[in-house]
Amino acid sequence: MFIGVNFKLRSLTVATILILAFVLAGDLRAADEADKNLRYGSTFSNTSIDPANAFDGWFAVTIGLVETLVRLDAQMKPVPWLAESVENVDPTTWKVTVRDKITFHNGRDVTAQAVKDSLERVIGKLGRAKDGLLIDSIEVRGQTLTIKTTKPHPTFINNLCEPFSAIVFTGEISDLVVYGTGPFKVDSFRPNGNAQMVRYDGYWGGPAKLDRYTQVYLADAGTLSMAMQSGELDVTMDIPGPNRHSFINNPDYVIDSVPSSRALFLYHNYKNPFLADKNVRRAINLALDKKTFCDVLLSGSCVPANGLFPAFLPYAGDKLKSEAYDMDAAKATLEAAGYKVGPNGVRQKDGKNLSLTVYAYTSRVELPILAEAVQAQLTELGIETKIDIMESVEDRLKTGDFDLVIYSLITTPLGDPYTMLDNLIKTNGFYNYGKYSDPESDKEIAQMAGEFDLSKKAATAIKVQQKALDDYAFGFIGHLSRTQIRNKRVVDLPNEPAGFNGVTNKTDLKD
Repeated sequence: MFIGVNFKLRSLTVATILILAFVLAGDLRAADEADKNLRYGSTFSNTSIDPANAFDGWFAVTIGLVETLVRLDAQMKPVPWLAESVENVDPTTWKVTVRDKITFHNGRDVTAQAVKDSLERVIGKLGRAKDGLLIDSIEVRGQTLTIKTTKPHPTFINNLCEPFSAIVFTGEISDLVVYGTGPFKVDSFRPNGNAQMVRYDGYWGGPAKLDRYTQVYLADAGTLSMAMQSGELDVTMDIPGPNRHSFINNPDYVIDSVPSSRALFLYHNYKNPFLADKNVRRAINLALDKKTFCDVLLSGSCVPANGLFPAFLPYAGDKLKSEAYDMDAAKATLEAAGYKVGPNGVRQKDGKNLSLTVYAYTSRVELPILAEAVQAQLTELGIETKIDIMESVEDRLKTGDFDLVIYSLITTPLGDPYTMLDNLIKTNGFYNYGKYSDPESDKEIAQMAGEFDLSKKAATAIKVQQKALDDYAFGFIGHLSRTQIRNKRVVDLPNEPAGFNGVTNKTDLKD
């Protein structure tokens, strides 16, 4: 499929190129009048630029519109941003001092009171912000906020890095109108379409080198790749590994990859009688050839996973033990558990065929590819396997109407293991759609919530993950790299593991 896309691209007629250029130029024509307009292509669209709406804060941060008090650096550690300093006074008290001489895009000063108003707004509108920040009260004195949490909250500073915590002017705000503090302000924004940003000359870090920044929405990776090659786009993160061949060893492009915590994994639904059997889950995990998936199918764009978190973190990698791919051992496991191969090649037990459906969704282009590979390997194992590729699997996950789902999550968005363990592995956790449950792990995770000692927290994270691995609770496949493909003219555009650090005032287009 991907070879065909590349072949067609090489044979595009001039007319086709012009049509593509015309389609893209419709929204970009005004922006192209600027001396320096960086055009960033993405297959993801947003309905809003309000950080208090769902996950739209991620979009608002990456386009340079809004900023948080604290951000994650390249080592996934919190460092001050709009805040001059953040001090943990006691287990439930934090002091945040806001930098002086920062203004919103409407010219209003960013005072400590304005920061308080912004934080109180988001915890009143967004449930996960309320749960993430656990703010009980905020007291303002000068440019300093004294924030009390409802209970000891070691990851409060990490949650200040989350884009929902971005500071906005609350006096006038909507899905389409947001006054932030970033290097760019909104020129125009179309829901589920493009965002055109213009330099904010009053930016506290100094005016941006770019005149404009345009976020371009394109529906699929093939079109995105063609737009990059035709010069209609300057940079993207969304071209999957198999589509990158045209950019490799091409002097006109720079390919910049960094490890990330975006995990590709398989949900096992414990409500399914077959998947409730640990032997079946073990056999499925043994049949996942993760190295081939990552190196061949995804062209090296991910690394095999040995747990929930990527190997560069102190609670992952070789600190965990998992079984390697072994199809013979997978078959032997099912044989020993009484799943015998029937006359049609499908394993049976108690007169029932071992039959499962693998679901995947299209917004992450690598998932349908993996679904076909998983189907092939489970079929070889003797499991009757169907695949169903959907636009979204969220409804099925929430209702529990699935067998296996290939899913993708950023597992360390805040540089701390607690949040994802609490959401994915804890009984009834927000992302625990497969209904895995282990009472001992629940206790360990609950203790992590109040643990300020990072070494102790890491040790607990290792223990909880290992138990999930031993139970074959999930099928951890790989961790995607964050791969930025950009025109060689683009400089100083960050590419960091956290995933929500975007265009800055230093980003530039060189002649």
